[in-house]
Amino acid sequence: MPTFNQLVRKGREVLVTKSTAPALQKSYNSQKKQYTTM
Repeated sequence: MPTFNQLVRKGREVLVTKSTAPALQKSYNSQKKQYTTM
């Protein structure tokens, strides 16, 4: 368990949340015939 001073100095690391639907973050460009991520 970190002390209060350690938390003041460094803080806590923010967790990166993964998307539950990564397929919805892509779009298809029919003119270039390729997918792009948003």
